[in-house]
Amino acid sequence: MTFTVLTDFSNLILSIYRAAQELPVHQFQDAILASVKRTLPFDSSMWGTATLNETGIDIHSIHLHNLDAQFLEAYEKVKHQDSAAAGLMTQLRATIGFDAEQEFTGADQAEMRAFSKSFGHQHCFITSDFNPTTRFTHWVSLFRADSTMPCMQHEIEFLENLAPHIMQALAINRLVHLDRLTGDVARETWCVAIADRRGVLYHADDRFRLLMNLEWPGRADRDKLPAKLLELLHTGDDHVSGKHVVVKRSLEKDILFLKARDRMPVDDITPRELLVARLLASGLTHKEVAQRLERSPDTISSQAKTVFDKLGINNVAMLSRSIMLRD
Repeated sequence: MTFTVLTDFSNLILSIYRAAQELPVHQFQDAILASVKRTLPFDSSMWGTATLNETGIDIHSIHLHNLDAQFLEAYEKVKHQDSAAAGLMTQLRATIGFDAEQEFTGADQAEMRAFSKSFGHQHCFITSDFNPTTRFTHWVSLFRADSTMPCMQHEIEFLENLAPHIMQALAINRLVHLDRLTGDVARETWCVAIADRRGVLYHADDRFRLLMNLEWPGRADRDKLPAKLLELLHTGDDHVSGKHVVVKRSLEKDILFLKARDRMPVDDITPRELLVARLLASGLTHKEVAQRLERSPDTISSQAKTVFDKLGINNVAMLSRSIMLRD
């Protein structure tokens, strides 16, 4: 690289890592792709994770840039004809650029050719990081519609050098988001993890893994969420309470942001008792809580005593901390 090109490349990398720390998770990937586009022009992109199986690419998570949901539906029908993607699955790390008409020439690739033409994918770049053991890949595809703009070798090399940084920056951005979701007060209680909708773990604290093994022992694949937990999370419940563990989730762009902790006495109080406890912890008196909930003061006093007994505490200050750790 020339000095000018190297300086531009360094500045781009710095801006990517800065964005990873500063941008919300739902804005990050589009912002990074917009930055890359200024140096490596393209019209649309898909950025995701997947595994390779007998029928082609099995997508776990996907971010579409300047593409709509119809694209993904159409790709599902032709992905078994995507020889370019399949070829990358034989290499640990690879970056390629190609003309779709020249790549998909087989008699059995007619649908793939029509698909590429329909969505304006005349020239394509793909960069991927593949794990041959799990057959899991993280990849970015960039597409050009202009037939007069072929993929140049220096552009392929640029993307090859840039790819590890944008993939690492995405991981950092997700961890920053997870850190903000957890919050300072709860750090001593909660451990965290990031997974996709298929349960593949992208990040997990050691303690998170220990808690998963405690609640769901005997799992064959420790790099995935327990099947039962994943099933419960997919029911739409953001709060899963087990015998030994409590798990909470936040869903962002097909990614599960999870925090887990040991089950505590505070988890045994009923929703009504929790409401009373929150109001008392906020500073209201028994009488004020009774008025707000339209209950008798004696009823509130009885519920408060039950809560205190369950938690093994005897004052509102300790009640506030118990509720704080619960959340």
